[in-house]
Amino acid sequence: MPNSRTPLDEIAQSRTDLGEAEISHLQLLLADWTLIADLAFADLILWLPTWNEAGFVAAAQIRPTTARTHIPEDLVGRFVPRGRHAELDRAFATSQITQGASAVGHEITQAIPVRCADRTIAIIGCYAEVTQSGRLENVYAACAIELLQMISEGNFPRQTDNDQGTGGRGGAPRVGDGLMLLNERGVIEFASPNARSAFRRLGLAIDIEGQVLAELAARLNRPGVPINDTLSLVARGSIQGTAEIEGLQSAATMRAIPLQDRKSIILIRDVSDLRRREQALVGKDAAIREIHHRVKNNLQTVASLLRIQGRRLDDASARLAIAEAGRRVATIAVVHDLLAHNPGEMVDFDEVASKVISLTMETAVPIKVNLTTQMQFGLLSSEQATPLALVIAEIVANAMEHGQEPDGSASIKIGASRTIEEVTVVVSDSGVGINLPLDTSGGLGLEIVQTLVNDELGGGIDFTHEVEQFTQGTRVTIRIPLKEGFALN
Repeated sequence: MPNSRTPLDEIAQSRTDLGEAEISHLQLLLADWTLIADLAFADLILWLPTWNEAGFVAAAQIRPTTARTHIPEDLVGRFVPRGRHAELDRAFATSQITQGASAVGHEITQAIPVRCADRTIAIIGCYAEVTQSGRLENVYAACAIELLQMISEGNFPRQTDNDQGTGGRGGAPRVGDGLMLLNERGVIEFASPNARSAFRRLGLAIDIEGQVLAELAARLNRPGVPINDTLSLVARGSIQGTAEIEGLQSAATMRAIPLQDRKSIILIRDVSDLRRREQALVGKDAAIREIHHRVKNNLQTVASLLRIQGRRLDDASARLAIAEAGRRVATIAVVHDLLAHNPGEMVDFDEVASKVISLTMETAVPIKVNLTTQMQFGLLSSEQATPLALVIAEIVANAMEHGQEPDGSASIKIGASRTIEEVTVVVSDSGVGINLPLDTSGGLGLEIVQTLVNDELGGGIDFTHEVEQFTQGTRVTIRIPLKEGFALN
């Protein structure tokens, strides 16, 4: 499995005494701090106090998308001793926001303590440049100050059940996508140019400032689509959460972040193109499903025709050949049946193998079979599924035909396992055994198996005796290399 640990996890666990709950709180902060960096027009560095109180270590870093960066190099992992940055020391000691220098560069302009459960667990170093600003910049800065104050008091970030943070369908909106500021009555006090554009694409021609956002959302939502409670609460700024407005020609995602002064930040993003691409993908998946379904039906029809034709033949060998051909066609249909329900590049081959084995036992030599299976194929590429299904069907049919015991029954064991690099399939029986080495120019089934394994699957196949000293039983071992990108279940 890929390593899911982040640099924050590794640094916090190896160089600090923070607990799991405190690290989780910091992870929530990192999920939102692009928002803070953009509003503050500042580079942010998360400094963690080391376990021995010798200083601070940089555990995360973010650059703003609304301003140029002041720290182009990556500082994650860098240690600074106590006394190097007085702002960090004072903010950690007092648990109060500390103002620093206003110079550009590595000088901290503001140090913000991160509170969790009445304890300061980290310091946010803010690196910004004081510039001339207009109304948009002033609103952004005021929002940033409010959020930073909430962080220092332990009131932000907070996770709610319906807040998707930076996740969700296409990702949550960001400051650059569009920002609105609501007052305590849900009225839009400020709307950025991109927020205005998002509402124009939703079909609103009036100026949105001074309007009640919840009323606009209700008016713009597509007729027939009910206004759910989440959209209403988000549009009022009552909860921290994410909701979507679905208009006639476009769609937009809104995210609300309540502030402490009863105002709310509303981020909005036009997701019309994303929804159109999603609909196109849904249509493509439906077409792929239909193609596999029709191929499966056609193959089953061919298999049925072969069975009908076989019953009309008088020659026993001809009937057997036709029956085997029908079984092979039906085996391929099994794979397409599964792909019709689960289109994609990967196939749950455990399900395929089970169906193929059942089909083979129903259509091959009618004998009593004691079957034992222990299979862990996992997910395989669809390109490998069809030839491997045919290989398993041929090997099982061969075991039923040539692995009979003196009483006419057969005991067959089928096992499958996988590593990062390959899948191994073992089929063994308890019959009287075969002469080894096999003549590779033997029956059609063996020729098909060797061609599929060696040429199409790029693997290898070995035949041995189950009990070698008595030449009893037959064990067939097949090794198939996994295609790149499909090594994990």
